[in-house]
Amino acid sequence: MNISWTSQELSSTESFVLRRTEDGWSLAGEVALLIGGRPGRIEYEVVTDERWRTRSAEAHITTDVLETSVVIEASDELWRVDGEPRHDLARCVDVDLGWTPATNTLPMRRLGIGVGETAHTTAAWLRFPDLRVEASDQEYSRQGENLWRYRSGSADYLIETTPEMLVRRYGEDLWVADTPE
Repeated sequence: MNISWTSQELSSTESFVLRRTEDGWSLAGEVALLIGGRPGRIEYEVVTDERWRTRSAEAHITTDVLETSVVIEASDELWRVDGEPRHDLARCVDVDLGWTPATNTLPMRRLGIGVGETAHTTAAWLRFPDLRVEASDQEYSRQGENLWRYRSGSADYLIETTPEMLVRRYGEDLWVADTPE
């Protein structure tokens, strides 16, 4: 499945692909956006198991003066960021990449909640633009077949999705799908 998004707030455009793998799912995207006021690019891939639990996430961030990568590896026992053990992420099940709505698909698919139900999860949030990883408590409430409310800290957004739970609209216009297929 392919979709693309634009974000006025982040001045970004993104193309995204969701693929079935032999033992789970791959979520991959390319984002063009401003990073530190300079034109930049982020290429990322998140790999999950059959039950939509994050197993790895990798992001490559590039501008004309910066080139860096962040690698997150997850198992039931230990999360690692750039090879370093991160015991503070032990409660995490999902990864949340701060520049894309793609990773909201992970808990929405994994939690399996019905309309009118609410569930809580903890994600390893890769903040943007500072690229720090921290645990983020999150709440998903299913408001309708393709309508969710997402809350985390001061964030409170309605998310409209496709039937496959890919974001169509996130908030008023934080991210808007250009080409849902």
